[in-house]
Amino acid sequence: MKGYESVIILDPNLNEEDQQGLITKMEQLYQSNGGKVVNQASWGRRKLAYPVKKRDYGIYHLFYLDETPPALKAMETQFRFEDNIIKWQTVAVEDIDAEMQKFEKLKTDGSIYPQISER
Repeated sequence: MKGYESVIILDPNLNEEDQQGLITKMEQLYQSNGGKVVNQASWGRRKLAYPVKKRDYGIYHLFYLDETPPALKAMETQFRFEDNIIKWQTVAVEDIDAEMQKFEKLKTDGSIYPQISER
């Protein structure tokens, strides 16, 4: 099934409750525009490759979305206006299920979940 893979990086200073509220808001926005969130995963707090908006760390979150362009446009527009989203990227994927399997393999190999300790 064709679809989209969208990764957002949240402000590292957000508490758990605010993170969940923002993720829920994005899911509801996508669904209210006719789309379906197929899967999602949190990668947790990680060091950024370079500073973004004067931040060295970010909280990564991944969405797998069905192919609904109007819903994606609405969600990406909201990404631009959210102050707590410091960076985001969406790419089209040919097979959502294959991409999710690759992600699960990375999780089991241990290359995604080692978290950076608080400094």
